[in-house]
Amino acid sequence: MNVIFRPLSELPIIGVSELWNQSFEGYLVPAALPLDRFIGRTASEGLSLEHSLACYVDGEAAGLVMNGFREYGGRTLAWNGGTAIKPAFRGKGIGKALMLRNLQLYEELGVVQANLEAISQNANAIRLYESIGYKQIDRLLIQSTEQPIPDMDDTYEHPFQIALGMAAEAARLPFYSAGEVWQAGLTSLKDGESVAVFDGGEAAGYALYRRTFSPDGDLTGIVLYRAEVAPGRTDAKAVLAAALHEVWQPGETCRRSAFNIRASNTALAEVLAGMGLATTMEQVLMVREM
Repeated sequence: MNVIFRPLSELPIIGVSELWNQSFEGYLVPAALPLDRFIGRTASEGLSLEHSLACYVDGEAAGLVMNGFREYGGRTLAWNGGTAIKPAFRGKGIGKALMLRNLQLYEELGVVQANLEAISQNANAIRLYESIGYKQIDRLLIQSTEQPIPDMDDTYEHPFQIALGMAAEAARLPFYSAGEVWQAGLTSLKDGESVAVFDGGEAAGYALYRRTFSPDGDLTGIVLYRAEVAPGRTDAKAVLAAALHEVWQPGETCRRSAFNIRASNTALAEVLAGMGLATTMEQVLMVREM
């Protein structure tokens, strides 16, 4: 069996898209994307076709891995934005060979930390990643509700001051850090918005979110990506509730979701559960120090 690897940039974009869809056939959750959405995701998540790989077995395309790279604090971080093997080639060690070559690529590019997410039920993929040095550091919750948020309406009051802005403005807060959840990063949220919570002029917390609208301008959905509280505060749930009151816009009728919320952020997880958001999927967050 002859296995070789080629940069995805050597393929036409429609060929990359087709390989993605073929490789994710029969996946635990639907991952196939039409060409326009595939291109949009590649751009919005900063995925590099030049530094992503197609895997060929005896001359036939067998799978791929897509990578994104970011610089933060002088460190190069990498994100595995999707690894999959076509059904006919699964169970033959191709996935491990692809991931080992991918780690070599990371080393060549000076990556110091590699991050990825895997669906919690995907035990085979998790074992593969662990076998090459990735470690589980957290669980990620995907939650949603179609119902109004309880106990939040125009009469809701809190003692904090609120500042609304774009997501990128959260970087100004003294306790902001990039974190390991790629799609909650400011680079991924170029069109995202922020709520900053202040207590007597002192920054107390923030939330990052994105809204979607119909062609007629009606609000159709709100997705929360991150909500954090300043270290040392004993009123974390009150700060989070104040931020989320602005995020959820209780007077509007729409779907409200939370994406890849870290389970270790127990205060946020409890506040969201109390607001009626149910967990629909869970992932594991995995990190490898290079």
